[in-house]
Amino acid sequence: MSAERRLRLMIADLDGAARREIAEAASEGRFDELEVLAPLAKEIAALAARWGAVLPTGPTESSSIGAAATPHVDVDTIPERPHKSAGRTKKTEYPQFLREKQDLVKLGWSPREKGPYEHRVPKAGVDAVVAAVASRGKSGHRFAMEEIPKALAGTKGAEPIPSYQIYAVVSWLKWAGMVIQHGRQGYTVVRPQTFASSIETAWQSLPQR
Repeated sequence: MSAERRLRLMIADLDGAARREIAEAASEGRFDELEVLAPLAKEIAALAARWGAVLPTGPTESSSIGAAATPHVDVDTIPERPHKSAGRTKKTEYPQFLREKQDLVKLGWSPREKGPYEHRVPKAGVDAVVAAVASRGKSGHRFAMEEIPKALAGTKGAEPIPSYQIYAVVSWLKWAGMVIQHGRQGYTVVRPQTFASSIETAWQSLPQR
């Protein structure tokens, strides 16, 4: 095995280890640690993407950490500070979340346009979606995404919230480690008992623009 390939495999191993740490911290509700781990893991993921780190192709090229056993953690669930030039932007750097005044801003990647897009959600919309998630996810109940718009529709006197804003808020909650997605089986709130108090902390921790 060449020295270059060994280094690429080491990068892949490090990426896998970082993803496992993020998954464990999110599943255990260690939000304070996520604030520190997430930027590090994101930069490692970007390094792996930049250098094309690959998994072993044969039994003689096995990695020491076991990248092939890495649990599924979407790169999109790891935050990234927007500091690179547009010319070097990659889809693996998204989504990103920040605050602008009283709006939640999601910066996502459009495969069709092959570039970033921006969605905004007013704080009132964020609060409404969060309340619906808390209601549906109480006591560890697993809920489907379709339940959130239905819960919001049942709120008297509330302004309709566009579906893209609902998805943006749920994506933020997932990114922040407060909800976990179980594939097509739905979502669960990580710690229902402290969910409400954790929201304000996560909101205040968002970078501001």
